[in-house]
Amino acid sequence: MEANKTPLQVYCKNCGAPAGFDIVRQTYRCTSCGELTGIREARDAVYHWRELHKKDMAGSAAGQELEEHACPACGARVVFGAGEASETCDFCGSRLVRKALTEAAQLPEMIIPFFLTPEEAGARMLAWGKAHEKTPEGRGVVSGMDSFRGYYLPYQIVRGPVTAQVRRDGNDRYYTCKGYLEGTAVNTSSQLDNLILNEMEPFDWSAARPFEYGYIAGRSVKLNDASDMEIDRRIREETREDFRPEAEKVMQTSGVEIQVETGDMSAIPALLPVYFIRSGGLTAVMNGQTGRIAVTGERKKKRYPWIIEPAIYTALLTCLMGLWSHWNPEMLFYSALVFACIIFGVMSEGRTSLVRRVIMRSGTAKARRQDGVLQIDEAKYILKNPYDNTPVFYEPNGKGEQVPVRVRFYTPGRWISILINALVTVFLPAILAAFLHWAELEPGQAFLDGFKPLYGAAWYTLAAFIVLLYFVKGVRKDVYDHPILYELLPNGKQRLMGKRRDRRVSVLSMFGIGAVDSDGKRMTVFRLLRSMGGAGIFLAVTMLFLLLGSTMAIIY
Repeated sequence: MEANKTPLQVYCKNCGAPAGFDIVRQTYRCTSCGELTGIREARDAVYHWRELHKKDMAGSAAGQELEEHACPACGARVVFGAGEASETCDFCGSRLVRKALTEAAQLPEMIIPFFLTPEEAGARMLAWGKAHEKTPEGRGVVSGMDSFRGYYLPYQIVRGPVTAQVRRDGNDRYYTCKGYLEGTAVNTSSQLDNLILNEMEPFDWSAARPFEYGYIAGRSVKLNDASDMEIDRRIREETREDFRPEAEKVMQTSGVEIQVETGDMSAIPALLPVYFIRSGGLTAVMNGQTGRIAVTGERKKKRYPWIIEPAIYTALLTCLMGLWSHWNPEMLFYSALVFACIIFGVMSEGRTSLVRRVIMRSGTAKARRQDGVLQIDEAKYILKNPYDNTPVFYEPNGKGEQVPVRVRFYTPGRWISILINALVTVFLPAILAAFLHWAELEPGQAFLDGFKPLYGAAWYTLAAFIVLLYFVKGVRKDVYDHPILYELLPNGKQRLMGKRRDRRVSVLSMFGIGAVDSDGKRMTVFRLLRSMGGAGIFLAVTMLFLLLGSTMAIIY
């Protein structure tokens, strides 16, 4: 990579134009000529740029009058120009201790200069606080303006492919999801929360420059003091948040578990401009380049994404009871109470609430100057990444290869199949009896003569209870553990993949029928009964006796 090119961008090895990451192909592809550039080739280009930059910096470091100061309380390490140091730590208020700047290598390779002056940033933050004075966060910003500070904060600019394992809350099946981090900024300061800093992004990476000492003249600089383990944790944490919208969309719930696996990634140390307030439990940050604000305090909110399904089932069953009882108010009330207790009790097993901090933020912003006056534009698509980095799900095909797929769970055909399974389960004696009765019909005899479907009430009652449990508990688990997968082909088309039995849903799945164990063997009715021993034999005989008895009662 040439010294004048930024390491935050991958360039085509053929024509030199910027290349984007093709998540489906898992490689870089030039948007101009279509040439592919491998992940390792991109990392090698960053390495060569880094070596050239080190040579440039070696000559410019001499004669720089910088002082390092350390906080004995919170561990913050900051750099000031000679004679510019603050006496107290801006991160915790303790007294700073001067020491020699022995690790000049801690200074970064890239920097984005401040665009907003301290006066402009202070006025904007104060205006935001006054506009939100009805909230604890707004009042905290107004009262905390005395501690408003601007710093170059240490970051790692991370780029590269990432793999995650996604599981829906309450289900066993994990799904593989692959994505790409395009210039993700991960803060490496122990004193500040990376997630709140993440809310003031994005930065405009086109303004990133190779680091030079002149950029930090008159500015406070915070050095990296997070361990490699902590930085890796933050990368994973931020990746989970990047993956979350697509994972929640595909899994059809906000209750998802995401386990991240970082792979062949490159990380560029950088200084990024940030204004912030830390006062009590309040943290308010402002992007020193774009003017975007994010504020969080001690408020938290709970979410219960799983309550929607039991609420729908309770409402449907209550409506059915209303039709049967001619909408008697007292009957409806007690029915709804009973159904809610049963359904919410069953469906809440293993489900938890989501606790999230309340974070208030301004819109995505971009700052500019018009006739010397600061103008900040806010719009949803400002600084939007030109490349589509939406994570893609992968599943093994028949050859054991991981291929990109589209995941679906509910289709009209599947719903019809579920309803047919339920009706067959409940009315199985009547169906068997109808065939037997039809075979015994004499010429001129009406089909309903001697056919008494109500006599199968014993089976209907038991089967209806099983079907109710299936709809309350089993359908959700069955459907999300047996997805309908469509392979995404290179020509843009889709192809249904997998065997029919891998996406079949059945009432019997509540008893583990159809599940595959660790040895790759599929559970059958016979295997289940055999594993239960004497209890299985007793259960099989009882169910068979009840089925045959109900069938015979309907006919005879």
